Amino acid sequence: MTVVIDTPEAMQHYRIASAISMLRLEVRTGMKYARYSLVKACEMNWGCPKKTKAGALAWMEELYEDLYGHAFGAA
Repeated sequence: MTVVIDTPEAMQHYRIASAISMLRLEVRTGMKYARYSLVKACEMNWGCPKKTKAGALAWMEELYEDLYGHAFGAA
């Protein structure tokens, strides 16, 4: 099955969802994404004011709820 993400809204949704998933993995397991800081990426892309992984995760999940009207993973 192939999924095509071709609208700007769908691309933005995918970017936010993948950032939340990566932050969850880092917070829950202690693993680190090797290429760049996810907290800095969230700050640059969405204006996240938090400076810790756990804080950024909570803020991103709240942003997701505000934008899409339901909790991440609850659709």
